[in-house]
Amino acid sequence: MSIVAVLNTKGGVGKTTTALNLAVGRALQGRNVLAVDADRQGSLLAALSNRGEREPCIAVAQYVEGQALRQQVLRAAALYDDIVIDAGGRDNTALRAALLLADKVIIPFLPRSFDIWSLDDMSALLVEARAIKHVDAYALLTMSDARGTDNEAAGQAVPDDMQLLPTTVGRRKAFADAGGAGLSVLELPAHRDSKAMAETQALLAAIFN
Repeated sequence: MSIVAVLNTKGGVGKTTTALNLAVGRALQGRNVLAVDADRQGSLLAALSNRGEREPCIAVAQYVEGQALRQQVLRAAALYDDIVIDAGGRDNTALRAALLLADKVIIPFLPRSFDIWSLDDMSALLVEARAIKHVDAYALLTMSDARGTDNEAAGQAVPDDMQLLPTTVGRRKAFADAGGAGLSVLELPAHRDSKAMAETQALLAAIFN
C-alpha cells in the first residue's frame, strides 16, 4: 500500500493533472485507488466526477482541513492499494498533513524562475516534516520546453533535499483535454498523443517501481 502526495505551495504547476494521471494510471494497472482532493478549489474531485460510469472506477473524496485529511486517509489506508492526494497552491494545514501522510511526495514545478523559487518553500516544509518522520520527496518538471536549455537549468536548481525525477512532462494539449473529462492520457486513442502517453507511463514507473 502506498500514499503519494502531489504538493507545491505554488499553484498552476500541474498538481491536479499529475495526481489525476497517477490515480487513473494505477487503476488501469489493476490497483484499487482512492484519490483525495485536499484543495478547496476541488478540481480533482470535479474532474473525476466527470468520469461518470467509466471503468476503471476511481473512488474520490475531498478533505480540505488537515485534521480531517489525516483522520480519513489513515482510516482508508487499509481499504486501498494506493492513495493519491492532491494538495497545495498555498501553505496550509492540508498540505502539511499530506506531507506527513505520504510515503512519497511529488513536487511538480515549471522551468520558470518563480516556480523554481517555490521549491525552496517546499524544501523548508520538508525540513519540518522530516523532524517528525522520513519523507521521500521528488521534484517533477512539468510543462517542460521542447527545446532550449531552460529544462536543464531548472533541473540543476532543484534543492539537494529532493530528488529530480528522471522523466519530465511536456506542455501538451492532450493532458488538458483528457483531464477535463476526468481521464488519464492513457485512456485517449493512441494516435492522440503518443508522447504524452509515454511520459505518463514513465512517470508511473518512476514513482511506483
